[in-house]
Amino acid sequence: MPRKSMGVRKYLRKRRGRPPVWVILDGGAEVSTGCSEAESAGADRFLESYLAQKHKPAWRQGEPHEVMVADVLLFYATERAPQMAHPELVGFHIVHLLEFFGAPKTCSFVDGSSCRQYVAERVAGKIGKRAVKEATAGRELETLGSALNFAFKEKKLVIPVPVTLPRKAQARERWLRRSEAAALLAGALGITATAYDIETRAPVKWGRMFRPSYHVARFILIGLYSGTRHQAILRLRWGVNSAGGWFDVVNQILYRRGQGERETNKRRPPVPIPENLSPHVRRWRRITMVGPVEYHGRLIAKERKGFARARELAGLSEDVTPHVLKHTCITWMMQRGVPIWEVAGFSGTSENIIRKVYGHHHPDHLNAAIKRFRGQ
Repeated sequence: MPRKSMGVRKYLRKRRGRPPVWVILDGGAEVSTGCSEAESAGADRFLESYLAQKHKPAWRQGEPHEVMVADVLLFYATERAPQMAHPELVGFHIVHLLEFFGAPKTCSFVDGSSCRQYVAERVAGKIGKRAVKEATAGRELETLGSALNFAFKEKKLVIPVPVTLPRKAQARERWLRRSEAAALLAGALGITATAYDIETRAPVKWGRMFRPSYHVARFILIGLYSGTRHQAILRLRWGVNSAGGWFDVVNQILYRRGQGERETNKRRPPVPIPENLSPHVRRWRRITMVGPVEYHGRLIAKERKGFARARELAGLSEDVTPHVLKHTCITWMMQRGVPIWEVAGFSGTSENIIRKVYGHHHPDHLNAAIKRFRGQ
């Protein structure tokens, strides 16, 4: 039985004695992108242009039963995605969407049943290399919906085609207490409990038992005191640049967005460097070269293994992810009674989200309702 075709796709070709390079596999043909292993985003753009040259969409009269979903996704990838802040995400989503909605399926195939089936198969691992969470499949369907809406606005479709999304996951409420944050930071420095109280089982003695990961400790401190998002922290440098933010040590300002970088829904406003973080920043500036979260003189791309080890040494559960640091920063500010509009401006999160997710942490939460029971 012949093997099922996997379609046109990106593949990392590894050869002995040569550096790995991204290539495009199209049936029996192999086309080099000229991009190294670290240039995945460039390979995605090459794949988009390759597909655009190979296939020309057939829009016909624009009826949903005449237009293929693959054509809509290709049109969106070539005409709209390059103008977005993160076009590589569109490419990642389209790869999986085409496995299910690819040719010869037309836009009339997109309905509630097919969308729910896509989510089910994606979660079960039948689409893609591994199973994902329902929220991930939902974000991919959002890209499909955006592509269909874009095709309608550009008059490629005569009527809009709605996409049924899975139910939104409940907002994360996990945050770290001071003791947990201290344990996580100690874990990053290789420090763990070495003796416990017999009755309470509380740690009474600590010691450095493992090799410290100073870049992880710096990552944790920046997240806890500034509420900056994961990727924005990793891109921080010491000088003005266009690839990410930077610390202005002289004027005590943290710029979380690179010069000329496009603003997205995940806002990254410049803020004063917090007082608790400022002494650390000045010290890090003296002992690092490129940026605070560097390892052997180079910025890291993702904080995974080091953070996981720190979490394990701290005895924390897997629900403590790098994003929890932002939740913790906002929660601590709310608990100290900082006005909601200030918390929103500092964290780059809308006031509506602050009230909805973190409002119950504020000491003034429902104060008027409490007073009414006292007859005031």
